Amino acid sequence: MGKNKMGMVLIIILLVALLVLFAVGFAFLYKAMNKTNGGVDNQITVEQTVPMEDITTFSIGDPIVTNLLKGPDGKDHVVKISVNLGINTSKKTSKEAEKLLTTLESQKTVVKDIILGVCRSKTYEELNETDARLVFKDEMLLKIKEAFATNLIVDVYIDDILLQ
Repeated sequence: MGKNKMGMVLIIILLVALLVLFAVGFAFLYKAMNKTNGGVDNQITVEQTVPMEDITTFSIGDPIVTNLLKGPDGKDHVVKISVNLGINTSKKTSKEAEKLLTTLESQKTVVKDIILGVCRSKTYEELNETDARLVFKDEMLLKIKEAFATNLIVDVYIDDILLQ
């Protein structure tokens, strides 16, 4: 019986050690996956402060014209919007920013699709409310950042917006 108990204790110790190693490995891997190359937390956020001299604007091209969601008035409304993205191109992020700009250039359709989706989810009345443009911009920014899994996109600039 002494050998059986000793064997069980040894198995339990090995299982606990294996469990601890697994937990440490998982924690290390999780932490590594949530970091960007620059060591900045990769959680997607809207609010970031980047000096203007470190921001490069990226144009998505021609203005977008699309229908808005029907509101309480029951009428059809459209929005015409010109959008640029603000990209953090500071020395610390320059390599990642260069790669992102190349990706955005080849994926303009994805950016436009996101903007279209946000526009189509809004009513004329929503976009005319006080502070609505700020919420509108933040929603576009968050969705674009999530789609490209980056915090290097720091702002959405609306050049022109026309509601009818």
